[in-house]
Amino acid sequence: MKIVITGGGGFIGLKLAKALLARGTLGAEKIARLTLVDQVFPAGLPGDPRLATLAGDISDAKFAARAIAADTTSIFHLAAVVSGAAEADFDLGMRVNLQGMRNVLEQARRICDAAARPPRLVFASSVAAFGGDLPKVLDDSTTPAPQTSYGSQKVIGEYLVSDFSRRGYVDGRSLRLPTIVVRPGKPNAAASSFASAVVREPLNGIPYECPLPPETGVWLLSPRRV
Repeated sequence: MKIVITGGGGFIGLKLAKALLARGTLGAEKIARLTLVDQVFPAGLPGDPRLATLAGDISDAKFAARAIAADTTSIFHLAAVVSGAAEADFDLGMRVNLQGMRNVLEQARRICDAAARPPRLVFASSVAAFGGDLPKVLDDSTTPAPQTSYGSQKVIGEYLVSDFSRRGYVDGRSLRLPTIVVRPGKPNAAASSFASAVVREPLNGIPYECPLPPETGVWLLSPRRV
């Protein structure tokens, strides 16, 4: 099995890569190659002969075609502009979160056409798809009603994955991830960055004031459980 992780240099992407390499298999198949695709990579990547890295912009169709090689069997699409950044820069969010998604799906379609078998795709969506005005219980029948550009882009991505799967171009599924805490390092541009900061900063001796009232509900998941 040959796997590609877009956004592979990020917090979740690296944890996923390390877990897959340690397991050695995905499903019943042995992992022969794992390629991390991102714009930058941190120091200290695992020294594993199965691991490769490729730096570039997934919203560039030519780069996406090179990053997701013709023999790829599984794709984890994690690359995205986070919520706060997508809201601050509409064009950037549309380019990376939508055009990047389209590039990944079109390359999967080309692989399917050549191999007569659709590659497997896991798309990292978000609870931002639901928006902020929510019922007490959410399930698969809850209608998405995003209230941000990021949430809208994630919902569109989900529908694209569903349609490409319906047509047999990809064996796809979308996973609506909640806020992942606690993220190390400095705060990022995600609207939910406070959820990590409210724990991380006091532990580092840095005062932090939570921007939300105490009764606010937040969906959380630990990095280990992703």
